[in-house]
Amino acid sequence: MRTISIDQARRIAVRAQHLDGSYSARTRRDIGKMVERMGVLQIDTVHILVRAHYLPLYSRLGPYDTTLLDQALSKRPRLILEQWGHEACFVPPMTHRHLAGFTRRWGSSHRLDQHPGAPLLKSRVLERVSHSPATSQEVGTWIDQQELSDEELDLLAVTSDHAWSRNSVKVVLENLFDEDRVTSAGRTHHFHRIYGLTEKVLPEPVNSIPPSDRETAIRELTEISLEKVGIGTPATVADFFRLNQKDVRPVLDTMVKEGRAEWVQVAGLKDHIIPASTIIPRSVRGTTFLSPFDPLVFERDRAHAIFGLHYRIGIYTPAPKRTKGYYSLPLLHNGTIPARADLALDRKSQTLLIKGAWYEPGYESEETDRALASELVRMAGWLGATSVSVIDDAPGDAIPGIKAGL
Repeated sequence: MRTISIDQARRIAVRAQHLDGSYSARTRRDIGKMVERMGVLQIDTVHILVRAHYLPLYSRLGPYDTTLLDQALSKRPRLILEQWGHEACFVPPMTHRHLAGFTRRWGSSHRLDQHPGAPLLKSRVLERVSHSPATSQEVGTWIDQQELSDEELDLLAVTSDHAWSRNSVKVVLENLFDEDRVTSAGRTHHFHRIYGLTEKVLPEPVNSIPPSDRETAIRELTEISLEKVGIGTPATVADFFRLNQKDVRPVLDTMVKEGRAEWVQVAGLKDHIIPASTIIPRSVRGTTFLSPFDPLVFERDRAHAIFGLHYRIGIYTPAPKRTKGYYSLPLLHNGTIPARADLALDRKSQTLLIKGAWYEPGYESEETDRALASELVRMAGWLGATSVSVIDDAPGDAIPGIKAGL
């Protein structure tokens, strides 16, 4: 079994996620190609800095026009599609078909299906989105104008309680999404999903392809995952599309037997695998901030094992228990993660705010200071900020170096 150093593992992982190339985006097709290279682009509503799904593309493309991502999702032919993969995410069209067969409902939605008014309400929802894509609010407004049966009226009233937590129209739409009968035709400015009939939203030629059967889906998604993570444990590969590790492991073993993958020993670690075609880069260059939801680091165990990054995003942690800020972004610099910075955009004053900054162990240096300062200025320009400011009493040992460099 081949032994690979931690530094080599880092380079493989960075190269697999195309974080060391000279890419740019001039058209929406460039966005579609980059999402395909990444494999998955996780969606999240957090926008203290910028909507979370815009940031991983910035990390690879540099300052780009974010409307290109919106167009890749909403304009025909759609180049990326929304699906449940690594949580809610954007994926290439064929990956959408592999993911479409999985059922990922929240528990209360099954209760709605058992209500006597559910079949008719579902048919009304389908009727509305067959005319044109619409948000759940638009569908609900249209339904309110129809002559409804007593069962439908009862359903509309009952499902607004705490147990179901979402109104019945939204639950029906999400169930139809889960059944692959509707899908996302885009998102509004306020990030509300726009629903359309799946066969009308999907681009050629995948609009005629049914969801993959479970065995095919797991095989194809595992192969995609290994390619995109570059190196990792079976748990890392499984996490990419939130698959079950017990389903992924046999696929990896088969790939090894067929000569398409190789088990390797990473110094100090166990049970790592790489594609057989892997060429270990001599070096990887580039400096950028990473989203907390970037594929390079969203599997936190691998981020810690390979990059030494013990990372927990603060937005889900009560303020008194946060140790590294609310929305800290790891800094990727020449294949290492030497620091992180807690950032926010004050849109009123057009200021990029630095609310805290910390070195990772062993990386306190002038080089790290220069990398932080230059990347903060670059990001500010992309966000339309006219200034960069460190807030009063900002915590973190990297703050003095940032102040000196700005």
